[in-house]
Order: sequence, then C-alpha cells, then structure tokens
Amino acid sequence: MRRLILICICLTLFTGCIKQKIHQGNVIDEDSIWIIQEGDTRFTIESELGTPAIKDPAHPERSLYIDYFYDEETKEKYTRGVEVVYDEAWRAISIRRFGF
Repeated sequence: MRRLILICICLTLFTGCIKQKIHQGNVIDEDSIWIIQEGDTRFTIESELGTPAIKDPAHPERSLYIDYFYDEETKEKYTRGVEVVYDEAWRAISIRRFGF
C-alpha cells in the first residue's frame, strides 16, 4: 500500500514539471478550415469547426473562431482564426482566414 502511495505521489510531482502550451479559444484544425466554403450552412460550419469563440449579439450574422495560445518553451504567442459572415438564410457569404 505504501508503495502505491509513493508511486502516486511521484507521478503527481513529475506531471507538474511538464510544460504545456497554454491554450485559449477554439482548437482549430488546419484541415477543417479549408473544408468549409462560402454557401455552406451555419450548421455545416459549426459541425466542422465547433461552437464559435465569439458570437456578438450586436452582429448575430457573424461568427469568429479564434485559436490563441502561448508556447512556454519558445515564448511565442500564436493567434489565428476564421471569421464567417452569414446571410439571412444562415449560409456563409464570406469566410476570412487569418494567421495560417
């Protein structure tokens, strides 16, 4: 029993030493952003990219997917995203990709 407790304590201590990327926003898969196209429905786009990080109540026709993270090892900040604008029928009329 003591051996099991010691192993658990060691694992807990060592996992705290691993540096991980701090990630906020959407996790955007690069393959997914090139699959979506103008004319796709909002349901299709949200099925592919997930729920948007920003849904502005003042502009409900616009969805913004932001992928922002800070890499502790390289000390670099990464920001990339996709902005989708829909028409009245909730079909994409404009898709802007940035940071890729």
